[in-house]
Amino acid sequence: MKANSVEEELEQLAALVAEAEALGIDPWPERKPPRPWAKYALASFMIIMMLSWVSKGMYRFAVI
Repeated sequence: MKANSVEEELEQLAALVAEAEALGIDPWPERKPPRPWAKYALASFMIIMMLSWVSKGMYRFAVI
């Protein structure tokens, strides 16, 4: 479906959207609200890694 002009491409897109709506598919769904759990998981992992590195460094210089 290669269009030769902008008008043909717009007609093809309009037909595609009409077909999707006829099948019950919403071509532009509502945006989902952001869920920050991934940020919290990454932040907690980074904190644990930094604490591990700091404790390894401090243990290396500790006199036992």
